Amino acid sequence: MKKTSTFAALAAASALLISGCGGAEPEAAAAPAATSVEELYEAAQDEGQVVIYGPTEDLYAAVYEDFKAAYPGIEIVTSDIFGQELDSRLEGEQIAGGFAADLVHIGVSDVERYKEKDYLTPYRPFGTEELDPAFIGPDEAWSVPSQHLYATAYNTKALSADEVPTTWDDLLAADLSGKIATATPKQSGVTPQVLSAALEEGVIDEAWIDSFKAESKPKIFPSVANALQATVTGETNLAFVAGYGSYMRQVEQGAPLGFSAMTDGAYFSDVAYGVLDGGPNPNAARLLVAWMFSAEGQASVAEHVFEFGTMPEAPLPAGAEVIGDPVRLPYPGAEGYRSTLQLLSTKF
Repeated sequence: MKKTSTFAALAAASALLISGCGGAEPEAAAAPAATSVEELYEAAQDEGQVVIYGPTEDLYAAVYEDFKAAYPGIEIVTSDIFGQELDSRLEGEQIAGGFAADLVHIGVSDVERYKEKDYLTPYRPFGTEELDPAFIGPDEAWSVPSQHLYATAYNTKALSADEVPTTWDDLLAADLSGKIATATPKQSGVTPQVLSAALEEGVIDEAWIDSFKAESKPKIFPSVANALQATVTGETNLAFVAGYGSYMRQVEQGAPLGFSAMTDGAYFSDVAYGVLDGGPNPNAARLLVAWMFSAEGQASVAEHVFEFGTMPEAPLPAGAEVIGDPVRLPYPGAEGYRSTLQLLSTKF
């Protein structure tokens, strides 16, 4: 039986902290009985697979191959799905009698909603004793093994590194009117999340947003990916919000891009796993999530998807050393995010 070296050390010292969602049928919400990683793996082999719903599961293919190498006999079945389509599928499955998937792997704004709908069952993964509590959701409804950095990407043929704004106020002062690409800020997504986080932390205010719209005159695109592509082609000089992983994949293909995080506030988006209540493979699902917090799992997400692990001493993704140590803007929570969306809908 093959196991990672990290889990072997943790198994003797860790206990699986799982509790049901409560309600009139406690047996339906009962947690697997495994009390060690060995027991969890043994039970997971009987299940044989994990089914995951999420928006970027195709990008995680190499990560899941690393998991399968560490825990043979557990297959990973993924479905790239998000937004209204994912909401409708989960609602339909619940009405039909039970979820077909075991995990949702998505941003915190979505798992917050799924918790409110009672889709998730509590789970605290093995090996997370040293994890910052901010990366465990309320009532242990989800956990965050990695974060994706969203900052600015720029066309190196149009801007030199010393011309790129390094603070939020610098962005307004820069001579970039009409040359900034952004995804539509008033549609739910990472761009309004970035603005919401900056507002919540006091890095910007409503006047900043007004100036950004009126003076920077950003070109608005349907998505973050479209905005980044406009910067790659030179249609714009700078993408206001770009994912570090997307940037790195473009650079690997030869795109003339640089990346810069605002020193006074860069948004690190939580990428969370939530265990679906009553999913068909509960032990395998919990095993996968626990592995994501191991040293091997943290190294795998850094290498393959350029994400930033949340465990202490997690390795940085390639090239991230040049970003420095910007102030990290946390997700502001559902209420703050909804408030920002309402504000942005009146501005753009």
